[in-house]
Amino acid sequence: MDVVTAARMREIDLQATQDYGIPSVVLMENAGLRVAEAIREGGSGTNIVIVAGRGNNGGDGFVVARHLFQEKNVSVWTAASLAEYEGAARVNFSILQKLGISHRNLQEEGALAALASALAQADLVVDALLGTGIARDVEPFYAAIIKLINAGKAPVLSVDIPSGVCADTGKIRGMAVQAKMTITFGLPKQGLLLFPGAAFTGRLEVAQIGIPPALLTGSSCALLTAATVGSMIPQRPADAHKGTFGTVLLVGGSLGMSGALTLAARAALRGGCGLLFAATPRSVQQIVAGQVAEAMTIPLPESSSGYLQRDALDLLREKWSSCQAVAVGPGLTQNEEILPVLAGVLSECLLPVVLDADALNLLARHRGLLSGRRAPLILTPHPGEAARLLSCSSAEIQADRLGAVREMAKIYRSIVVLKGAHSLVCSPDGETSFNVTGNSGMASAGCGDVLTGLLAALIAQGVDALSAARLGVYLHGLAGDLAVKFTGQSALLAGDVIEHISQAYLETTKIHMERGVGKNVGERSND
Repeated sequence: MDVVTAARMREIDLQATQDYGIPSVVLMENAGLRVAEAIREGGSGTNIVIVAGRGNNGGDGFVVARHLFQEKNVSVWTAASLAEYEGAARVNFSILQKLGISHRNLQEEGALAALASALAQADLVVDALLGTGIARDVEPFYAAIIKLINAGKAPVLSVDIPSGVCADTGKIRGMAVQAKMTITFGLPKQGLLLFPGAAFTGRLEVAQIGIPPALLTGSSCALLTAATVGSMIPQRPADAHKGTFGTVLLVGGSLGMSGALTLAARAALRGGCGLLFAATPRSVQQIVAGQVAEAMTIPLPESSSGYLQRDALDLLREKWSSCQAVAVGPGLTQNEEILPVLAGVLSECLLPVVLDADALNLLARHRGLLSGRRAPLILTPHPGEAARLLSCSSAEIQADRLGAVREMAKIYRSIVVLKGAHSLVCSPDGETSFNVTGNSGMASAGCGDVLTGLLAALIAQGVDALSAARLGVYLHGLAGDLAVKFTGQSALLAGDVIEHISQAYLETTKIHMERGVGKNVGERSND
């Protein structure tokens, strides 16, 4: 499913009207009907307060009122008079008036106080105030309305986007409606998936309103769902053997940080690879071997201070010749003594390589490590590592995650997974995927190592690097969502995520077969 900017969605709407002859009033009718259906299905209670702005978002609210007024106690509160509305919104406001549906202009004296009283009695509030077109901070008049909505106790359903959220960046334009649920139309907008806007969105549903399917594709951004990634899951032939599913070479670990390599190794094995070589400094080899019985461990030469020596590269060359994927970084340390080993892997190994943790920190200081690199490379930074890769601050990364992941992918000519809420996957040409699986319980030590192992396992099984990044991020987050049902977010450990990878596979396959979609994003059609 594509993800779009507000401008691109306006273009799609215009194409539907001009090229296909679908009147805007029909699209508005379908949009309002989808919202009304959701309200009926949700069993919201009797008292429905609809707050309608001046544009098409308000027009959607008028359609909702028309479909519900005979079965609910509906009151409509408008930001303007009929004369100030245009197009399809004006048509639907006029119909609302002729039907005698209760409405009041919030510009009138005492109207805001009356709205506050109505909100106190409401069972549900429909936010159809500002829509996706907001380009500056919310004006005081609208801010006062939003403040009243947020102060009420009734749940809020936002139409298309919570009022006050920027549809492109997810930034809050001074103040925004806190929705429990948002129904957006046609395609999800970027701001619904980027924080802080995502935190105001609540449960997100995408409603199809009759826009021709041919217009809903072609964006450079997409949303990862079970329906889209399920087809990437490697098949397991009945006559397979362990060699069928590939071998992973995992390089990492050091004194005091053997756990990172252990977690990555366990995740790779749980992720489905046939064989795993866990290559680690000699001093920690026995520790890793004792923790991951299924792995073949390789003791690597190390210096007196415990860091990998250049001679380790000879052993690694020998092993990667029989592998399908390599991952480097978990627990490795960023001491520059290991640079010759990392440089050798990146320049000589023609297999797809996943870099994480300290391998990324070394790369940030030595970008020349990638000169001549031809095979696929996946970088998996968290915001701090991303900041080092781009020579900026973590705050700057978080302020523009979409721009940051695209810049990293371009500069490093790599597939980049920018971890966090929500994780982003970007190819070197800028094609970006949003992932909404996962939860804040996964903001704990070791969860990134789990992702590294899982990505390597998928590549070893024959999944191309970009698809492996997308599928791996989705499964990793889903495993965390499944695990948190038993542990709660505060107590979630990386090991819990590993133990639920198998269930994530099963769940994704099941939903894919049923043609469903992923966590917290539903779809409502007009079929």
